[in-house]
Amino acid sequence: MKQIRLISFILFCSSFLLGNCANKSDVIEKRLTDSQLLDTVQYRTFNYFWEGAEPISGLARERFHEDGIYPENDKNIVTIGGSGFGMMAILAGVKRGYVTDKQGFARFEKIISFLERADRFHGAYPHWLNGETGK
Repeated sequence: MKQIRLISFILFCSSFLLGNCANKSDVIEKRLTDSQLLDTVQYRTFNYFWEGAEPISGLARERFHEDGIYPENDKNIVTIGGSGFGMMAILAGVKRGYVTDKQGFARFEKIISFLERADRFHGAYPHWLNGETGK
């Protein structure tokens, strides 16, 4: 009986997945040059960290929900590791002209000022912080 249910489940999943696959003729193909692809990836990465940053700290959120709904009330939780990646994306954004030097510098000042006041343990930051309080 268990084998029949497993086989039925596998067949159901397979038919569902295969039924939702687009035919090759249905796919509109857009080719990007290497430069266009690099610019697209850099811009979208930059924009994720720029627009999605926690507003008080300027750091990268642990989770970003475009709809603004945070079921676990973790809207203001920031991640230190992700923030390092985000800071590098901001540098790339300044270099690529997505924001001005002044805007990039202001964001870095916000981040550094927040980190100066944030909790540390023997000099090291925890992986997660509350982006409003630094706790």
